[in-house]
Amino acid sequence: MAQPDIVKGTYVDILIGDGDDPEVFTPICGLTARTFTQQGNTNDVFIPDCADPEDVPVRRLVPTGKQWDLSGEGLLNLAQRAQIDAAWMVTQNYRFRIGRPAGSIVGAGYYAGPAMLTNIQWGGSTGNGEFASGSLTIASDGEWTWTAQA
Repeated sequence: MAQPDIVKGTYVDILIGDGDDPEVFTPICGLTARTFTQQGNTNDVFIPDCADPEDVPVRRLVPTGKQWDLSGEGLLNLAQRAQIDAAWMVTQNYRFRIGRPAGSIVGAGYYAGPAMLTNIQWGGSTGNGEFASGSLTIASDGEWTWTAQA
């Protein structure tokens, strides 16, 4: 059996664009869990059997849309709090980068596109000296593409 080509979670990042030309992307630091979701939306249509109209119809799917979402959870990084607050409810460019260790780019690259930061949560606990936490939800607002690292 061939071994899978796996990537450590430390090589996955969510980056936010600054809107300049050329645009510079900065990792959102402090996130310890980062997720990229690519979803196809559908409607169900049930097609009856013309030869046996009493037979239970079979479901067929009609594609209705595509969406890409990012989410991240981790620690509250005060150095980026103002930048994150300014990005709330504003469409701008984001990237979800899948990296590799230094010297290896096989399979590395990023998904990128316009999106809106729709949900910000900050929190904390007073027990055992724990750090304040945060979570972000970023919803696509247009087409996203994959770019392989060159």
